[in-house]
Amino acid sequence: MTKLKYLMAGLFMFASAAQANTISTSVNIGTGYGDTVQYVDFHVTDSGFFDILASEPSGSDVDPYMILFYNPVSYPNFIEGDDDDGSGDNALIDRNLSVGSYVLALSTSVLSLSEAVNGYNSSVDRRSDGWLNVSISSQDGTATFDKPSAVPVPAAAWLFGTGLIGFAGMRKRKSA
Repeated sequence: MTKLKYLMAGLFMFASAAQANTISTSVNIGTGYGDTVQYVDFHVTDSGFFDILASEPSGSDVDPYMILFYNPVSYPNFIEGDDDDGSGDNALIDRNLSVGSYVLALSTSVLSLSEAVNGYNSSVDRRSDGWLNVSISSQDGTATFDKPSAVPVPAAAWLFGTGLIGFAGMRKRKSA
């Protein structure tokens, strides 16, 4: 019976280790408010090989295009761009990413580097606006849409703990 428990625990650990870390969101590209380029910020907390996919929702007729930057968006921070060569299906970037902050510039029409940096894509019109689904996944790395904490958690806990001890000391002094 004990061997069966160890076998089951081992299989569970193997299955959980094989799962990909995936985060996803959707963005709306449109001409109504000048939002012809949308930006998705994400942070890589564990480096690894990532699949970054921008896809159109089913039934949509948009042509996803994306450009990846180190954060902040600027010409020197350009990493890579991808279009699906006008086929209208998906834009995909596969690459190793190190720990740090990144930004995806997204649009529903061919997007130049200068348009991504300036935030306006002149080729988006009412026929090409719509939603894009974005997913970032990795088997060996970890990414999050949240910004990293300015103070690491152990340091924050240490500061909080010493503050509580200080308040306790002040309270004892006042009562004495």
